[in-house]
Formats: sequence, C-alpha cells, structure tokens
Amino acid sequence: MNLSPYRHPSRERLRLFVSLFVVLVLTAVLGRGRPGELGTLDTLKRSSFARVMFMDIGVLSTLGALYLVLNGKTAVRVPAAVASLFAGSFALLPALAYEDWVALREQADAPGKTDPR
Repeated sequence: MNLSPYRHPSRERLRLFVSLFVVLVLTAVLGRGRPGELGTLDTLKRSSFARVMFMDIGVLSTLGALYLVLNGKTAVRVPAAVASLFAGSFALLPALAYEDWVALREQADAPGKTDPR
C-alpha cells in the first residue's frame, strides 16, 4: 500500500480530509436515535468503555489541535485548534483541508514547480 501521497499536502490528502468531513456531517445530520437507546448521559454512567472512548475523543482532539498549531502555516491554525477542543473533527478537518489547499495553491503558483500530484 502506497501511503506516500498522504505524507505531504496533496490532492489525495485533501480529498481524504473533505471525504471524512462530509461523512461526519452526514452522520450528524442523518443519524437518528434508535428505539431503546440510553442517551449520552445514561451511557456514560453505565459503561466504563463509553467513558474511556469519550475521554479518547478529547485526547485525539488535543493532539490534533497541537499538530495544527505546530505544523500549520496559515492564520487559521490557532483559532481552528482552539475550536477543535470544543467541536472536535468538525473544526479540525476543515482546518487541515484549508492548510493543504493553501499549500497546494502556493506550490502551483511557484515558478518552475510541477504539478504536486
């Protein structure tokens, strides 16, 4: 499996960020409660696994925010990193996609550069 297109800003990586965001939004919008569901608070009270997974989401959001602040190059990086601590991937994925989009535009505009594919 060739993962090299995902190591640096590329069309493939940008497509991945956008696809993940679309699936996230569609799941949030179209996902409905099912009969017999406990709800978030009851689930967290009853399930240690659910509590650990909930905490894991916070850890991953924090790591994503740190990555964005340290590696981002646009002015969006800090506000998006802070927003990702509250909104998770809803803020992080668009910010990462924007960072890659800007990098790809800069590559395309640079004289003597070839197509970044």
